[in-house]
Amino acid sequence: MTNKDNSTPTLTPEEFFKVRFINLFKDLGENATKDPETIWLIGSLAGSIIEENQKKSWKEFKLSLSKDAYDRLLAALKSQGNNLAQQKNFKAAYAVETLAISIIAPTMKKDEHLAKGNKLLDGMIGDAIEFYRSKPATNSKPN
Repeated sequence: MTNKDNSTPTLTPEEFFKVRFINLFKDLGENATKDPETIWLIGSLAGSIIEENQKKSWKEFKLSLSKDAYDRLLAALKSQGNNLAQQKNFKAAYAVETLAISIIAPTMKKDEHLAKGNKLLDGMIGDAIEFYRSKPATNSKPN
């Protein structure tokens, strides 16, 4: 799809999401071991969400969301992420964005690559939760 002046391609919302999803996945894969603090933040936020909702896993939590709960959660994550970015707390904002992308992924058009990536992302978030639980806030955060 292109703009009316044929100068620059315009992405549909689904295409834009897929590009962002792929970039997030690539970034997590390349940098997870280099930035344990961000992984801890992802695990902390996801862990808090599943504990508050009395679910056993991130995947179980996502599957339990009603449309209304999904909309409320995305609005809260958007607000929280924007506030964190304005405060220049970019690692925490990235953690919020990661969870928002994970929540949105299953709602995209049936896309085989997104479906596989979503399963892997759920696993990565599950690993981040385990990492967070192994290094609670009472200890110093990882470097």
